[in-house]
Amino acid sequence: MATPAQITANRLNAQKSTGPSSAEGKAASRFNALKHAASAQSLVIPGEDEAAFAELTRSYHEQFHPVGPEEQLLVEKIIASDWTQRRMNRLEAQVTNALIDHQDPDDPNPLGRAFIEDCRGANALQKIFRRREAASRDWYRALAHLRQLQFDRMAFPPPPPAVADRASAPVPIRAAVPPPNSTPQALDLHPTTKIGFVFDESTPPAWRL
Repeated sequence: MATPAQITANRLNAQKSTGPSSAEGKAASRFNALKHAASAQSLVIPGEDEAAFAELTRSYHEQFHPVGPEEQLLVEKIIASDWTQRRMNRLEAQVTNALIDHQDPDDPNPLGRAFIEDCRGANALQKIFRRREAASRDWYRALAHLRQLQFDRMAFPPPPPAVADRASAPVPIRAAVPPPNSTPQALDLHPTTKIGFVFDESTPPAWRL
């Protein structure tokens, strides 16, 4: 069982680790899970800047503010496509440098010679180009789909739940029920109040004859 001194010490330590208190710190901490999840999914490979990927993720989320799993998935696809294009740019530069390093240092056109040699062999530069273009198409498709979803969500919000309007609800008509043990009233066949015209009772109508 913890002593009173240990309980007090635990409470003091807990107050020191409450997380970020400023608005900037809270905004940055919201993307910590995204950053670690991206690393687990190998979106950031060795040699790449994980902080740059986290900043890219934060920028897209702050721009689009996805709502729901479908918008969230599209934002993640946009981020992955953007990151892939950046990776292909870095890869193209490194491959080109490696090809140049294999050329004769006295060659007056080492870049052109490197390109020719690559076309004859692995054709790495063309493969990088195709991969980058595919990522670019994925980026544009996901962006167009996301914008359409968000436009529809704001232009056509779901209707609010139906609430019964008691003021406009029809009032049920209830038949008058006489109280028990009451005496039935005789029906007055000759009311004293005449409406519209008065019969001359001295001359009986035809239906009485």
